[in-house]
Amino acid sequence: MTEPIFSDVRVEWDWIKPQIEAILKDQPELTYRPEDVYANCINGSARLATLDKNKFAIIEVLTDIFTQKKSLNIWIAGVTEEGKSGATILSYTGFFEKVARECECSYLECSTTKVSLGRLYSSIGMTLKLQTYVKDLGEAS
Repeated sequence: MTEPIFSDVRVEWDWIKPQIEAILKDQPELTYRPEDVYANCINGSARLATLDKNKFAIIEVLTDIFTQKKSLNIWIAGVTEEGKSGATILSYTGFFEKVARECECSYLECSTTKVSLGRLYSSIGMTLKLQTYVKDLGEAS
């Protein structure tokens, strides 16, 4: 199975932006704009991972202000119509766990407002934590 790769948001933006716009239209509770995603990738606070020019995830490392433990947060994940057959980007949990460990994260996490996505996160070993699904990766080394 091919793994996602880290990509330049400037190069991939033309196909990613419409996916982000669709997510925001479907989930109006989300308050960010596509431009916020782009800016966070450009300034280095988030990274874009892509697969086959039709699946993507925007990830970021978050630090708990009380424990100082880090989480690799899959902020946004999307797929084009052509990419909807087959595995979703979340099928590549092993890739994200590896990246999390490389970033010295103790957790892998995702958030959603969609009940159906909650079932997907649960199916890959994540548990609900304040509407955020978290997979404990053990202590960071």
